Formats: sequence, structure tokens, C-alpha cells
Amino acid sequence: MNLTNQLLIAQPGMPDERFTQAVILICEHNEHGAMGIRINQPSDIDFAEILLGLDLDDGGLVHNQPVYEGGPVNAECGFILHRGNSQFDSSITITPSLALTTSKDIIQAIAKDNVKGEWLMALGCATWDAGQLEQEIAANDWLSGPVDENLLFDLSEDKWSQALGLLGIKPHQLVDIGGHA
Repeated sequence: MNLTNQLLIAQPGMPDERFTQAVILICEHNEHGAMGIRINQPSDIDFAEILLGLDLDDGGLVHNQPVYEGGPVNAECGFILHRGNSQFDSSITITPSLALTTSKDIIQAIAKDNVKGEWLMALGCATWDAGQLEQEIAANDWLSGPVDENLLFDLSEDKWSQALGLLGIKPHQLVDIGGHA
């Protein structure tokens, strides 16, 4: 099972409160484990504050772009999910049109309006040890499904319902307990 470039959608009975109604893009999944970014939990800060903290000026170009809580691991580190095939100092390619970058050079490029395409910044990420994510899926904690890149960068409030919709599911169709037939 390789869930790279898939969405994880938390089930209503998610036992870990930090992931209630979470929608996570899996950026990397291999025999060592998995890493993803939560795309639907805005934090209390915006990108203008990040720029101010790094002493960078965007000339008013960013317009208070939200910063998301990407997950509980490395919560002080910035992860920028972006469209396009531009490479920065520390990027992983998720698909030919989607990458994740953790280096400061992309923040500088955004501040100068040199990033072509949409982007999303998250603080922190979610990680799973080898086999852990597979166990959580088997325990009915998560649904997995296809990525709609438009959903990734959408600033709407209810990405959880929209992600479920990609699977043909409405939130009221889910129950908060799992079962096995």
C-alpha cells in the first residue's frame, strides 16, 4: 500500500482528538513510514506574521494568507505545499505538479512574488512509523481517497466534507464506531 498523494480523511470516531475532522495530504509513504500535512486546520497566525518574524517584506502581496496547523510533529517548522515544478533548496516532489518545500528560499520567493502557482503553508506535520498508518486505517480511524489539487489550496472552511464528497460520502452517512463484517 502506497498512499503518497492520497488524502487521509478522519472518521468521526477518530480516537486522537488532534485529528478530529482532519484532512491530511500524504506527501511520502514507504516501508519506513509516512509523512503528511494537514490542510484544513488554520492556525492563529497568518503568513504576514511569518514574514515579519523572518524580517522579510512582501510589499503587501500576501494579503494575510492563512497558515495551517500541519500536524503535531516539528510544529515550529514551516512546510510549504505548492504547485509547479520549481525546485528549492529542500523540496520533495509529490507529483509532477505538486511539491513540498521546507527551506527558507521558498518563503523569500513568495515574499517577492516569484512563486508561480498556488501554495499553502503549514506549521508542523503528521508522521507515522512503519505499518502504523496501515493499522490505523484497518482500525477505521481514517478513510483514504484521491487528491483534488483544487481542494488542497481552497481556503473554504469545510474541506472535511468536501474531501468526503470526493469519495461520494456525505458526513451524515458516517457513524462514529467502526465494525468488521
